[in-house]
Amino acid sequence: MSRKGTYGRREDDLGALIDRLVVMSEELSPEQKTQQEPEEMDEFTRLKKLAARQVAEIRKMIGDRDELLEASGGSGGRQAVVLSSKIRELLRNVHETHKAMQNQLSVEERQMAKEEHLRVKGKASLLSKDDLDAHIQVVELTGKHIAECEALEKKRYQTGGGGAGGGRS
Repeated sequence: MSRKGTYGRREDDLGALIDRLVVMSEELSPEQKTQQEPEEMDEFTRLKKLAARQVAEIRKMIGDRDELLEASGGSGGRQAVVLSSKIRELLRNVHETHKAMQNQLSVEERQMAKEEHLRVKGKASLLSKDDLDAHIQVVELTGKHIAECEALEKKRYQTGGGGAGGGRS
């Protein structure tokens, strides 16, 4: 089998992979996901699940891009550029989702403070103090996941390729 034939097939496979990633990115966009989520889910839970999907997709795309760079000897060509662009776009999207989570948490904290006097009167709150504490932890953890994804993205530029190792020593 000639080298040119193998390269052409690999390029077609990579093109198909990029097309699949574009479709997945569109499926993960916040505008379309809001229509598909069940209505019984509260806003914070919906945002948490969206952020988790976005972070998982970013990690997968970084791994795919790094494999492409390793296989091509570091250049990666057009496919690597497209994947890197999609990764940066998804990072912007997950930052927006994280900001929305922080805003929702602020609303919940204000609501908890308002409802404090209702608890004195014996009326139940929709959100317990433990739930609020859990939401605070989720927002902090989501921020850490985003920072780790950004570090993996930047690692490629600092080391001249690679980053599929997950950033752990």
